[in-house]
Amino acid sequence: MFSRWQNNNAICDAVGNLSQLSAKHKKLLISDDKDEISKAHKIWRDMAECYWEILFAILDAKFEKMPANINFDEEERLFIDVGYLNGVLDINKDFDADKFLNSKAHGGIFPVMTFSDYISYQWSLIMGAEPLKSPIGDDLEGRIKTLTEDLEKVQTDRDNMLLKISESYTNQFNLRQGISALDKNLMSMLKYLMRVPEYREGSESFRQQIANERKYYNDAESAVMILISSAQTASENPLPSFEVERFKNIHELTKVLGRKILYAQIDKRKIKRNADKIKEDCRSLTPGMKRGVLREMLTKKREYMAVPAKNARCDQTLLCQPDDMPIDYAKNSAVLEKLSADDIEMFNGPRVRMYGIPTVIFIPGQGLGTYDWLDNSLLIPVFPLGGEEKSLAYALGTFRWDSDEDLKLRTPYGQIKEYRRLSTIAMAQTFYRDYSIYMTREKAGYRVLASNVHKVFDQILKYRPEE
Repeated sequence: MFSRWQNNNAICDAVGNLSQLSAKHKKLLISDDKDEISKAHKIWRDMAECYWEILFAILDAKFEKMPANINFDEEERLFIDVGYLNGVLDINKDFDADKFLNSKAHGGIFPVMTFSDYISYQWSLIMGAEPLKSPIGDDLEGRIKTLTEDLEKVQTDRDNMLLKISESYTNQFNLRQGISALDKNLMSMLKYLMRVPEYREGSESFRQQIANERKYYNDAESAVMILISSAQTASENPLPSFEVERFKNIHELTKVLGRKILYAQIDKRKIKRNADKIKEDCRSLTPGMKRGVLREMLTKKREYMAVPAKNARCDQTLLCQPDDMPIDYAKNSAVLEKLSADDIEMFNGPRVRMYGIPTVIFIPGQGLGTYDWLDNSLLIPVFPLGGEEKSLAYALGTFRWDSDEDLKLRTPYGQIKEYRRLSTIAMAQTFYRDYSIYMTREKAGYRVLASNVHKVFDQILKYRPEE
């Protein structure tokens, strides 16, 4: 039972119903009789409905006085975000509730929140208030700060590697000056290529300054690449190929992190615009109508929260799995950042330019991640099936397919001989699968996909600077 709601009849009744069903389920599940086990499975499906009954009962209680913001305590967060209710439902014996509740997501390009954060955020906007900070995810400024720190670390590694290489091989230009030009002018080079609003809307003199700084960067990069090439072909002690590859990967990562910073900065306008729209739409509504708006949002979200289980063809309940351990927010958000770095082109589509970077919402339940186009969010189940990386890659795959309004992705993929006769739905499902394989196993060096499918992914996921 929830400690703070022991005197709330609606919540007590809903929890009592779940508790009775849970007790029956545990008793029938240990039986050897097939009929008993069949009854247990039916009761489990009935228990799944209790999640939403209890959630709406809690929200009704919280919204009675129409607060501008709502906070969820630890018991409520565990139930809403994991589907766990102490004393009623079982979870993995090694589950550390305190550690889970105090864990933080890795800062990066994606806004990250839990399902309880999502509810709190939407209610604040409906009430016209400033949303509370998510307990697990950084705000936009925090994410940009983390990305900037990551970029500075990678630039330092790249620069130190260059200096070490130069000690063994002669070069014809001032390396330290070249390194400084790379570090100082990276963002200007990317602003020019990406045609960011700051560049497009700037004065003529500002645009000329950006163009000049882009040239400084390109000149320095060309000189550095000549140094690397000379070192690789030196007659004595040539630079090993694996060191050349390592340098190129680190150098490319500086560009990827720079792009992420710019994408996040561009997103600031869209976040404000989307929030302002909800506030304006709900400004003149009565309290009852405002509660109805949130309930409608959650009803629509409920439909998409069932998709991860459908994708994995597994149980659709949002209650916790007795033997499984919920995912680690920091680990999963870090993996998501790595996957997005390997497919940076995903942020260069019409959907992102219009609605912004999708929000990552960790939801209760099991299955494979998915994309909800209704509110531009990636839904990541806390009990993934088939591995955490697969679930995350699957979510990005659904986003890539659904956001492909300009058909840069669907057209070449649909021309693969084996897939030409597939229906639209079947082709989408096949793409999700192939994309997750390409982004995980194939990126790790395993060749799983057919060669023609692999070549198509090499083509469609190649980064193309915005022109």
